[in-house]
Amino acid sequence: MYIVPHKCDIYFSKGGSSIKVYENAIGLNYLKIIIVLLVPILLGNKTRNLIFLIFMKTNLVKVLFPLFLPESLTYGVDEDMEVREGDFVRAPIGNRKVVGVVWECDVEDNKDRKFEIKAILGKLNTPPLSDNLRGFIDWVAGYTLSSPGMVLKMAVSSPKALEDEKMVTAYEMAFTNETTKITPARKKVIRLLNHSNEPLTMDDIVEQTGVGTTVVKGLLRLGQVKEVFIEPERDIPQISKLDVELSEYQQIAADDLCKKVAAKDFSATLLDGVTGSGKTEVYFSAIEEAFKENDSQILIMLPEIALTSQIVSRFKEKFGFSPTQWHSGLTVVTKEKNWRDIVSGRARLIIGARSALFLPYKNLRGIIVDEEHDSSYKQEEGVIYHARDMAVVRANIEKCPIILASATPSIETVENVNAGKYSVLKLPSRYGEAVMPDIKIVDMRNEKLRSDKWLSAFLKSQLSDNIAAGRQSMLFLNRRGYAPLTLCRNCGFRFQCPDCSSWLVEHKSTKKLMCHHCGCSKKLPEECPECHKEDTLVSCGPGVERIAEEVEESFPTARVCLMTSDKLTNPAKAARMIKSITDGDYDIIVGTQVIAKGYHFPKLTHVGVIDADLGLEGGDLRASEQTYQLLQQVAGRAGREKNKGTVIMQSYMPDNSVMKSLSSGVREDFVDSEMKSRKRTKMPPYARLASIIVSSKQERLGQQVAKAIVNSAPIQEEIRVMGPVPATIFMLRGNYRHRILVKTDRKVNIQKWLNKLLAQIKPTPSVMVKVDIDPYSFM
Repeated sequence: MYIVPHKCDIYFSKGGSSIKVYENAIGLNYLKIIIVLLVPILLGNKTRNLIFLIFMKTNLVKVLFPLFLPESLTYGVDEDMEVREGDFVRAPIGNRKVVGVVWECDVEDNKDRKFEIKAILGKLNTPPLSDNLRGFIDWVAGYTLSSPGMVLKMAVSSPKALEDEKMVTAYEMAFTNETTKITPARKKVIRLLNHSNEPLTMDDIVEQTGVGTTVVKGLLRLGQVKEVFIEPERDIPQISKLDVELSEYQQIAADDLCKKVAAKDFSATLLDGVTGSGKTEVYFSAIEEAFKENDSQILIMLPEIALTSQIVSRFKEKFGFSPTQWHSGLTVVTKEKNWRDIVSGRARLIIGARSALFLPYKNLRGIIVDEEHDSSYKQEEGVIYHARDMAVVRANIEKCPIILASATPSIETVENVNAGKYSVLKLPSRYGEAVMPDIKIVDMRNEKLRSDKWLSAFLKSQLSDNIAAGRQSMLFLNRRGYAPLTLCRNCGFRFQCPDCSSWLVEHKSTKKLMCHHCGCSKKLPEECPECHKEDTLVSCGPGVERIAEEVEESFPTARVCLMTSDKLTNPAKAARMIKSITDGDYDIIVGTQVIAKGYHFPKLTHVGVIDADLGLEGGDLRASEQTYQLLQQVAGRAGREKNKGTVIMQSYMPDNSVMKSLSSGVREDFVDSEMKSRKRTKMPPYARLASIIVSSKQERLGQQVAKAIVNSAPIQEEIRVMGPVPATIFMLRGNYRHRILVKTDRKVNIQKWLNKLLAQIKPTPSVMVKVDIDPYSFM
């Protein structure tokens, strides 16, 4: 269907002069136009000198689709359809009918265009996207150098929710005259419906009258009752308040945050509190203040979906209703319902992962980013962005406060506090009787362990004492699986991923070899695939499963559980495991970094860290910072109630600044040292970085494109281009990867410079070029 112009000027012309018949005729009846045009024909020769000139005008709009397209597309609007910016519409793209969003109205027609403009097919009943959200989408696309359509896709990630919601069948009286014998059961239904102010569903009628469904159907056949269709019933949150006594520091912080919420303006605040200091209770006070406004909405962002179960329980206990959730663990049907509740404003509090940031809130009055330091907020696929940083932008656009909560704030956030961009509220001590744990470093260079053992004698003695005291212990190793490498001791063969340049990790529990980068897996063979010898395969190094095995051998009566992302595949499983640990069903919890994510286990008093130096390998820009944060968070699980905790960290580098800061308990020493190092080397947050990753299944072709990009880079004193070099993980999912790193001064518009650079490179279908602004991963 092509556009039918519905705005036009019509002129009557004779002998060189003309008279305007219609000016800018909007909604002009097509029949009138036809009659005007037919007049000369009907009058024959009498009008041979008459000319009707029709200058057509069109109402054009730009529509953005949630697709990988470079820009929005131009469409026409029929005269009987009124659309506004933000409206959801259905329009043709090729042979498809696709739902998009009106991004711009009253678009100027390009007279030089070489294509027919198609018309919008229809408008959906979904509430329009707000100006704020559309502005945010454009901002994110520009900052990350992404397709605006792909950013929009995150906002409309539940496509079926855009369609009209399925209505529920209900019943009401058609008339009250009794035209046939009415049974006692039918009288009950009639009496109920006559006294009801609204239609009732079959379930409601059966529940309130005790009759069977056949009674209602009988009245329906007689015409005394009629069917109507109503929207599905929604639970309206009934907000209650459970008073919690706050400490002096908590009360000061809560009062400050409540003032900022009441001001209804943008502010950014770092809530800096040690582990166990009660940061959650403090920002709950801010939520309570926001709820004084009847239609306000609050977003709490979490780095892992596994965390949602515990905070949902705490919120329900505090306010009396369950918050709306948004994360990848939800079913499609639940996502549809939750999306509709959010866009309509029925959902008051939303708890979600980073994708929740892009939802179409009706009245967003505050954003809370819990564990703001966590690297999980960085999305590495599709649109590459850091949710913490984008959350600050959205809060600014929405004119609402944002709270960044952490016990180990990121260097970027600390620098923003120092620069005066963010304010800071400190909680320097734990809540109630709890105190910070003692941290001890075990120098593993002095340990004489067998090659297949990893627990030091001191750590084992502490575990034994803790079990005897009836308290829980936790052992942490940030390495999934049983062993990071499996090889043949006869021929030296090593199991490598066929699609990635990484070793396959052995998972003994499932008897599989897995790649943790692309997900490739294969059954663990009984013989070497190279020399075909049996019983020659050996596991090298420890994974968390192997540590659990050693614990079970050393403490055969202890109740041991394994807590990893492999086990916590959805929030329901996470909730069950967390409840079991909280209830004291386990003596020793062995896990990866998922156990460091803000959990509160009342009976846990002892933490042991295996291979504490693991994160310092590889020379990553943020290796020291992230290792410190992770180990501090792990240590923070110990002693969160009245019994003081102890933390044992096994290290081969006890003199490292990270280990020294952890053992001393003085975080500022590490932060100051790290910031001085970043300043000296001119690295973020004192400079800007961008990573360009060139991927291709043809190694040489990818390398040629990467070199062409570097060679095309204009020489500027404040911009340094490094590379190309093979990425640390050179092959990923069958693609060879080359990396280019661009470093600039803070004042340089790096996006503008990159756009100009990449515009010189002709796109090749077999080569993919991806840009990562402010990279976190250098793999």
